Amino acid sequence: MENSERYPLQHLLVEDIFSANKLIVVLLILILLSAFGTIWMTHQTRGLISENGQLVVQHQALENEYRNLQLQEATESDNTRVESIAIGTLNMKRVEPEQEVVIVE
Repeated sequence: MENSERYPLQHLLVEDIFSANKLIVVLLILILLSAFGTIWMTHQTRGLISENGQLVVQHQALENEYRNLQLQEATESDNTRVESIAIGTLNMKRVEPEQEVVIVE
């Protein structure tokens, strides 16, 4: 051979790998696919766990707000409070029995 000619080494290596070691190449590809699948699944799982934690915190905050609203509703609808606001702020008073007018049809 002359010095200007080169051996197609890259071609020979690829041909040797794929012709003689097909099982090894297939197993290597399967191992790589399994590794990438595991990485992807771990990433997805961690994202879902994080989202679940945020949703649990949001749920607890909404439950606390709901309880506070129930307490507020109970206090706002108390008859003594309504009566004290009517008498104190609005200067209202109870109707005396003499002032009542009964309409009968």
